[in-house]
Amino acid sequence: MILDFSIVDVFAEQKYQGNQLAVFHNANGLTDEQMLRIAREIGFQESTFILSDKAVEGAYDVKIFTPEYEVPFAGHPTLGTAYILMKESETEVTLNLKVGRVPVNVANEILWLEITNPTFGETFTTDVAPLLSIKPEDIDEIMPIQLVSTGLPYLIIPVKTLKAIQEMRLEEVAIKDWLTRNKLYKTNSPDGLTVAFFAFTAETHAHANHLHARMFCLENDKIVEDAATGSANSCLLAYLLKHELPMIHKLVEQGYEMKRPSLINIKGELNQEGSYKLQVGGKVKLVAQGKWFV
Repeated sequence: MILDFSIVDVFAEQKYQGNQLAVFHNANGLTDEQMLRIAREIGFQESTFILSDKAVEGAYDVKIFTPEYEVPFAGHPTLGTAYILMKESETEVTLNLKVGRVPVNVANEILWLEITNPTFGETFTTDVAPLLSIKPEDIDEIMPIQLVSTGLPYLIIPVKTLKAIQEMRLEEVAIKDWLTRNKLYKTNSPDGLTVAFFAFTAETHAHANHLHARMFCLENDKIVEDAATGSANSCLLAYLLKHELPMIHKLVEQGYEMKRPSLINIKGELNQEGSYKLQVGGKVKLVAQGKWFV
């Protein structure tokens, strides 16, 4: 079996920035185990598999795999896959993901995905600081340390300075122990997913940007950092709407510590009825296309 595949950089202002993604076409003949093996072979944070290159009832069925397991939603895979599926004259495409239907539209070269209904979990104290190799006083207590999910769960951590973000280091054994004790690890969490860590600060590298962020997750018992995380930024957006302002449009930089600078647009609103409108956007750059031999 031979598959066509594409590699794109997502949330990238130019090639070789942002987050890498492999997109496999016409993958309906693959088993989930084969998809997982391919995702491991590629080794990117996620790879996506388009089950049919023709839309069914207006949407494309897509599966998303990390090198560890299938996930119900992820931001940069959604945008990157939509970019590949979008015909030249199209301005919108909808993906059927495990989390549900996710529409993506494009305006001025920026692809936007829209999600609703974030869920907010428990809050934690500054006792989590040593897990990140920072001091409790480095955490900005104006807003809480809180679990948020829009399909994938993240612990959102407000930090005072760029220096503190840059100094973050996570250790596998300590992180796994903490996640397990708090029932946030895949084997004992309610959703079967491992919570990741997403720290942000208002100090930035580029003056034009509003926030700087880093994302760490435990994957196959290793700490992995992500260059640009759409799902985490959608959680950050929901968090900011809840705790800061009911209407937001910000530019978030990520990936600088990995030498893959990324730019994520987040905009949304929390209306008086308590419902959320969350939009996450960025540019996508095509890097390569080829054949994959299964």
